[in-house]
Amino acid sequence: MKQKHFYVVLLLALAMVTIPITYFYISTSTNSQLKNEILLRKIGHDVLLSSNDKTSKVEPIKSISTNKFQIRFENKFAFSPDSLIYIVQNNLSKSTFPKEYSVAVQKNSNDAIVYGFHMDSESNKNVITCIGRKMPLDYYKITITFVPKNDVSSTKYLLFVPTLLIVLIGCWIIFKSRKTTTDVEVKNDESVIIIGQYEFYFKQNLLQLDDKLLSLTPKESKLLYILSSSPNEVIDRTTLQKEIWENEGVIVTRSLDMFISKLRKKLEQDSSIAIVNIHGIGYKLEIKC
Repeated sequence: MKQKHFYVVLLLALAMVTIPITYFYISTSTNSQLKNEILLRKIGHDVLLSSNDKTSKVEPIKSISTNKFQIRFENKFAFSPDSLIYIVQNNLSKSTFPKEYSVAVQKNSNDAIVYGFHMDSESNKNVITCIGRKMPLDYYKITITFVPKNDVSSTKYLLFVPTLLIVLIGCWIIFKSRKTTTDVEVKNDESVIIIGQYEFYFKQNLLQLDDKLLSLTPKESKLLYILSSSPNEVIDRTTLQKEIWENEGVIVTRSLDMFISKLRKKLEQDSSIAIVNIHGIGYKLEIKC
């Protein structure tokens, strides 16, 4: 029992640790996603300002996949690659996005890429072209694809999954400890009665066949005890009813038959055992040698 209480306390402790950690990472993830989306919209806003457009709208950010986003615009605009590179770098440096990413500017009409560049966490690996050339007025969309190396969301799941596993393991330990404790108690009980392949623990109202435990009601246990005390001998119905129901004052004739039926089902795994009805007399526990 003390061991069981120990595991319960352990499980509660694990839950107390897991819940705050899970809440922290979920809330952090939500806040980071919101901040990142705002910064993506600001990239679009700054691009329009750099082309002297203070009235056009930046459409809602389109999430193409986990690491790919698209900034779309209401109207035509022209842009300078130099300004675009600075605007993207400046805004993304404040985000939690991966430091390596590619930027592609596409025409809305045919998705043709008219300009692009690649930024790496190591500046010597950056790929930047066509600086100094101004791109003409047209309908454009900007697609940014991030290359995750130490993805924040992945890290959160990697932290969450082990804590969940710890809780599940804790539940499994408690279950196993219960089963082990029961087995030990049964094995140490000296009142075991061997009935064929079964072990019958009268005081504990239990039947055991190999590693399988079957619970008995007190009346089922008492009935089986009486029958097993005189194997292969007929015990009349009156004796059985008196022994089991004498303290209750009222004996229902069919109750004995009902309990016999339940015992038969619990003993059916061993074909060498049978509770036989001797018509008009009573029952006997027949055990074949």
